[in-house]
Amino acid sequence: MTNPTSIGLGTILAGRYELVAELARGAMGDVFEARDQLSGSKAAVKLLRAEYLADESMRRRFRREGAVLKALNHPAIVRLLELGIDDEGLVFLVTEYVEGETLAERLSNGPLTINEADSLVDALSSGLGAAHEHGVLHGDLKPANVIWPSEGSPRVVDFGASKILGLDRLTATGEVSGTPAYMAPEVLTGKTDVDQRIDVYGLGVLLYEALSGKKPFHDNHLGRLMMKIDAGDCLPIDAIAEVPAAIARVIERAMHRNKDDRYAEMPDLRAAWHRGRGG
Repeated sequence: MTNPTSIGLGTILAGRYELVAELARGAMGDVFEARDQLSGSKAAVKLLRAEYLADESMRRRFRREGAVLKALNHPAIVRLLELGIDDEGLVFLVTEYVEGETLAERLSNGPLTINEADSLVDALSSGLGAAHEHGVLHGDLKPANVIWPSEGSPRVVDFGASKILGLDRLTATGEVSGTPAYMAPEVLTGKTDVDQRIDVYGLGVLLYEALSGKKPFHDNHLGRLMMKIDAGDCLPIDAIAEVPAAIARVIERAMHRNKDDRYAEMPDLRAAWHRGRGG
């Protein structure tokens, strides 16, 4: 068997997918650009890290991400091509390769314009709304998990922290997956029930950062960060960026610390955004 720690560029998975460039590092897997030796086309491969290969819970979680992507067929969600385990025991996901940049990379050059944010809202609310209709919550919406293609609308990637409505119930002692700065207060504080409003919150945080260039909540100390998020302790976006007041109120409601005071569903957020834009 190949030593899993030696896996890197040049490795060929399942006799087909050659890893040619590293794209990103995630919590449980690394993402590579790959060349499909059968078709000659590009693909994106997410490879479960070597240290998790013997962990059945992590393998199960990885496989479930593949099952989630397979069930979701929407233009704003990256498409699954294959969920595989090769002869060496390596576990991987293959998705379509999207030419472009992540939203995080795009924001490194400055905030979005309000017109660009329109595209972000339309695409992400539509894609995540479709996921919610299938009972799937993304659970880790952040700039690094949004791809902005060279041509076309933004796409959501990485459902590795996804939750299934009615099946996954967080507990105070349970594992919480995701990125704290973008997580809803009820997730961070271990509430037992979550629903689509955690993604409504995540999109609100994403829009705040996209239009201002700043995260609404920031602290290098996790405990203090959690307290700020739980208290809803951030500056209104229109205090730090030139954002129409009506749009600032949409973002503020999406990010409300109390989930009952947020938009109930993605279509509600999208409709409020368009009203705020005069549409």
